[in-house]
Amino acid sequence: MLGEKLHRFIRFCNPILRFLTGAKNWRKLLSELVLGLEPAKLYVADLGKRAVVRISGRANCLSSVPFKQVVNGLIERGRRAFTLDLSDCQLMDSTFLGVLVGLNRSLGQAERTGGFSLYQPTEPVRVLLDNLGILELFNTAESLGQAGDAEPVEAGGAVDKTELTRTSLEAHRTLIDANPENEAKFKEVTRFLEEDLQRQEAADSSD
Repeated sequence: MLGEKLHRFIRFCNPILRFLTGAKNWRKLLSELVLGLEPAKLYVADLGKRAVVRISGRANCLSSVPFKQVVNGLIERGRRAFTLDLSDCQLMDSTFLGVLVGLNRSLGQAERTGGFSLYQPTEPVRVLLDNLGILELFNTAESLGQAGDAEPVEAGGAVDKTELTRTSLEAHRTLIDANPENEAKFKEVTRFLEEDLQRQEAADSSD
């Protein structure tokens, strides 16, 4: 199970790491990411008109589904404006970023003031957003307000493999739609995910 998870994670991350770090350093960063397969820890402060979500650790593909669930839960409670505290987010992969961009777009379409403001993104995260041409999609938050009492989000059960693959595919399509120049970067990943999702759905339907 762990071997399969590592293999899938590597396939997701290879193209973005090559682009982000250059041929010289991408393998080193990939090794660091693989060591951080545990999902990032999420903390939430619901402040009424807005909500603060803090990400601690490595926002990898395994974190993307819980993050989306947390944000969608807050949206159901009427929250449209979010501050994303990235001051302790060590790294972010393309799946998580694509989920973030998709949520930000949906919130902006639903309400003019809706969306995410980023608070103190770490340098690796800022470089990733800038290199993919989507940094300008987000506002900058100067403070967290009264978010000091953010509560940790309890870890759920294991993420369904098919759901994770579908989420990853949608995330990469979102990044391509947000900036057409990203198509060349994610063409291989998108094709792999499409084929993998078809296999998984066929297997699920036969069970």
